[in-house]
Amino acid sequence: MTAPRGWDWDAGAGPARLVAELAATGLAWIHAPGLVEAAERDPWAAAARILGERPELVERQPIRALPGGRSFSSGTMAAPFHSDSQMCLGVPPQVQLMACRRPAASGGESLYLDTWLLLERIEREAPDLFAHLFETSRRIPFVFGDVFGPTVSLRGGSLVFTHSAIPEEGDAVARDLRSFVESAPPIEVRAEAGDVVAIHNHRLLHGRRAFSDPAREFLRLLVWRPGPFPAPDAWHARASRAAAVGEPSDPAARHRLSVVLELLRGVPAGVLSKREAVPEPQLYRWRDEALASALAALGKPRSD
Repeated sequence: MTAPRGWDWDAGAGPARLVAELAATGLAWIHAPGLVEAAERDPWAAAARILGERPELVERQPIRALPGGRSFSSGTMAAPFHSDSQMCLGVPPQVQLMACRRPAASGGESLYLDTWLLLERIEREAPDLFAHLFETSRRIPFVFGDVFGPTVSLRGGSLVFTHSAIPEEGDAVARDLRSFVESAPPIEVRAEAGDVVAIHNHRLLHGRRAFSDPAREFLRLLVWRPGPFPAPDAWHARASRAAAVGEPSDPAARHRLSVVLELLRGVPAGVLSKREAVPEPQLYRWRDEALASALAALGKPRSD
């Protein structure tokens, strides 16, 4: 199944249209060469322009083949379906942005899988597995670290589907789920230079086809937004009856943290002071308090 062709970016109406498409289908595909270039120079500003809102956090990762590359980001191998589940305060990024600098001459197509359609099928065909997805806490292994909790869980108030490309021996839920994932029809996107493909990362799994052209180059931005996308009420309620993970912290504290992160990445204190109506000395106190807390936490004996 091929995704609908992308549309040309419009700076005025584009952000609202893109966010609406992510909320409705989980995927938006745009042609925006200027934003691809902007993502290289200033990923935070590019993410803000694309989504029409200030992100809480942005993680940048070049995706290009390197000699001897063994990871999905540095290799040419096919990538099985998985979620990007790196955590910030217990919540994975709501949005993945894939900015295409150069596609492979052949192969390398991006593949996506809508887990909401997958859950509907599992609920019909395998109700016991459906229950386990919401109720059984699992160790879900990733290269960046293990994730613990149900496959479908509430994290920071958002309904999140977590799935790893790394097989876990002896995990019956993972085994039974994998047969459904592998038999589901994927959404295929062949991005061209200047395209940006955005997905609702809590809903869509992603992967790719193998390729051999070393010129293929993308830039991946993982974006944590201020709030979740809507989710089906019945599933949200079912997940809420299990143990939620990464429940939202005090909104005012999270906002202050987002301001500190902007200060750390170089946004001038005067700009932030005017925008937030907060004196500059207070901004610097927030920064010192945040860094002191981080230093204290990092100075504790490691438990791993």
